[in-house]
Amino acid sequence: MSQSHLAITTCSLLTMAAYGADDLFLSPPQHAGPPLPQHAVTNRAFQGIPSLAVTPGGRLWAVWYAGKTPGEDENNYVVVSTSGDNGKTWKEVLVIDPDGEGPVRTFDPELWMAPDGNLRVFWAQSVGHTCTVGGVWMMTAAQPDKESADWLPPERITNGVMMCKPLVLSTGEWVLPASTWRQTDFSAKMLLSEDAGKSWRIRGACNVPKEVRSFDEHMFIERKDKSIWLLARTNYGIGESISTDRGTTWPELTPSAICHPSARFFIRRLLSGHLLLVKHGPIDQKTGRSHLTATISTDDGKSWKGGLILDERGGVSYPDGQQTEDGLIRIVYDYNRTTDRNILMARFREEDALAGKEVSSNVHLRMLVSKASGGEPKKDTGEPKPVKENKDGIALDRTSPGAWKGEPPLDFEVGEKLFSDRGYTLSEAPSALADIRFLRIKMDGEKTLTCSREGMVYVLTPAPDRNRDSVTEALLKQSFKKVALPEVRLFDRKNPANYCTLYQKRCNAGETVTFGKWALPVFFAK
Repeated sequence: MSQSHLAITTCSLLTMAAYGADDLFLSPPQHAGPPLPQHAVTNRAFQGIPSLAVTPGGRLWAVWYAGKTPGEDENNYVVVSTSGDNGKTWKEVLVIDPDGEGPVRTFDPELWMAPDGNLRVFWAQSVGHTCTVGGVWMMTAAQPDKESADWLPPERITNGVMMCKPLVLSTGEWVLPASTWRQTDFSAKMLLSEDAGKSWRIRGACNVPKEVRSFDEHMFIERKDKSIWLLARTNYGIGESISTDRGTTWPELTPSAICHPSARFFIRRLLSGHLLLVKHGPIDQKTGRSHLTATISTDDGKSWKGGLILDERGGVSYPDGQQTEDGLIRIVYDYNRTTDRNILMARFREEDALAGKEVSSNVHLRMLVSKASGGEPKKDTGEPKPVKENKDGIALDRTSPGAWKGEPPLDFEVGEKLFSDRGYTLSEAPSALADIRFLRIKMDGEKTLTCSREGMVYVLTPAPDRNRDSVTEALLKQSFKKVALPEVRLFDRKNPANYCTLYQKRCNAGETVTFGKWALPVFFAK
């Protein structure tokens, strides 16, 4: 056993020991059966983060999680739906709900057709969001070509979360990408089964550097030289590590050459031996959560070709899918989890992705799997937290208003949608900024803005100690100065991570400013 493997196993056992055997999140879900009235699709303020599997007989299965409130909270439950007519119609047949209104939540599910012919649904179960312990659970269905598949009782596999596809290695071993998020070293684990899923153990784990940890959401690819390539989500995009000893040891995660926002992606080997990657935007561009694109590698991930856009809209995310023996590729994803609340599917072939356009006559995009509605508004958790006064800043300078170049600017009014790739709306407009305007840009990815009019321009972003996605450092390096105005509760007034400080700079016409996730460009009208 490697030192990293030993450290992970010991850490897991010690963490588990801190919990009693009767802790709710360690118990099987109270309901794992047909949907109950409270699970109606018309009683959902949230749904998203899907997965897809297709049986040898052609039956489609999809899974996601939902809730009656608009968020990732104690109301979350997992929904399993199936289609026997190639995705034209769907029926929800299984709901996994741990305890109704809480405090336990089930979330981040995954579907997988295993080599033994059984369908498996995995999900995470925890109280809250830390998932240092949490738990990966599984249910197995025999005869999954039937709508009324028989599901075996839930079983807990390991600590953490697993929300990307398992993999069968060339040795016949099954491996799962399970993760204990953020709080632990060596969080991106490889779980191994040598007995077709009857038992699991940790073979090894990759360390994600503390300063870039996000939700891991890692995936494995076995390369043709038998090395195993791990790709993981980080706060900068996608990191990578390569194991040359079958996953026992892993070098620390480092940035990959694939540009991407901090979001889930999907990578899988196709029947041709080539690799399919579904990500946001072109391979060399870091976009926001838009332009979901399928690309192909014919050289084991060294380079990528093509680029079939599956959905160009902002708010699309979390692709997952499967290729079937007839060559069809199906990708499921979500669209605007708290507004449109759509689960969608795209269907195409490898040659379409390679050409970057339809050439097979089999492309079918934006196929509706589920559309939710209703539910409850977000609960009021009390008064907002106090803001920082920012008295160490400089005085607001309005003597010579500059302007940002871009889409027609919008009035800084409560209720206005702030970002093109998020549904967040402005929660408060301080009197000091009464006649300010803003550009609706994407939240994710690197942006370069141009000053269209000489003068003072401004940017709102959280302070570094408020939010790790603050772009304060980038702004200061480009000569911006903090303004002595109290923080603005930009959206979600109860969450200080979204409280923003104003920065200002005098720009020349044509001068550019570059920053990443996330900030809002603003300026005063003349």
